[in-house]
Amino acid sequence: MFARLRKRRSSNGAAPRPGAGNAGYLPETPLDGGVISCQVHDEQGRLLPGATVTINDRLGQVIAQADTDTYGSFLATVQPGEHKISINAGGYKRKSTRIEVRVNQHTSLGGVQLEQDESLALPQPGVWNFDPMHTEMHFVAQHVGMSKIRGRFNTFEGRIQIAPRFEDSRIDVVIDADSIDTGVDMRDNHLRSSDFLDVEKYPKLYFTSSKFQQVRGDRWLIDGMFTLRGTSSPVQLDTAYLGQRYWNAPGTGFDPHQRAACKATTTLRREDYAVNWKTALSTGIAIVGSTIDIELGVQAVLEE
Repeated sequence: MFARLRKRRSSNGAAPRPGAGNAGYLPETPLDGGVISCQVHDEQGRLLPGATVTINDRLGQVIAQADTDTYGSFLATVQPGEHKISINAGGYKRKSTRIEVRVNQHTSLGGVQLEQDESLALPQPGVWNFDPMHTEMHFVAQHVGMSKIRGRFNTFEGRIQIAPRFEDSRIDVVIDADSIDTGVDMRDNHLRSSDFLDVEKYPKLYFTSSKFQQVRGDRWLIDGMFTLRGTSSPVQLDTAYLGQRYWNAPGTGFDPHQRAACKATTTLRREDYAVNWKTALSTGIAIVGSTIDIELGVQAVLEE
């Protein structure tokens, strides 16, 4: 409710940094421009880092954009005039207003509280199965310290058991190691060998969750154990919940199914799973990096 937000200006055109007292560096207000600042809070009044603040001029062009810092604070210097400022964070309703920026003055919106986005209601209790046609499991590895190799697993099964208390839910995933696909047959065969996945001895990869923890809004941390080559190690999925829809593939003749979606990332260290192939260049740079970034895009369908 921007109508209630107050504008503050100090006598010399500057003001303390929002949320940080007098700590930190506040740039001087330019003689030909002004400063805009605000501090963003969630629905419970807690500081909200990572919210995106965008300022547009009269023509709709973006003249400033940044995420709020650890203290939920944003500050930018802009040209004078009337501008539109919008604040957006995953899991919350976007909030916008117009603000007049004057030459050599600091204008503060004060504390801005965002409201939860009801369209991101959590899935109902029950069993939700991964839709393999609309779920992707990608990985990214560093190659000779210069470029990135991208790949995916094409065959997998996933099951989410949503509990009445969402934090008690559980995810189980089984991946066919042989389905690894980087688009290059020779490389894929090497990755299937004992140097890497050793698919003959260990045909499956597994993930089982142990803990769901909400960070804020649509952000969750999911702890669990990932098993590769028969070795299990703890991992944490940084997860963004994307909400629910009713949809079914056109032409199937079936009723639309309730779907829930999320995206998640994590990083695996090869040494945690005894994947120790370490061929290097003459300069000492490893051909394959020591870490693998995992990117997941999941659609799950409620089992009826």
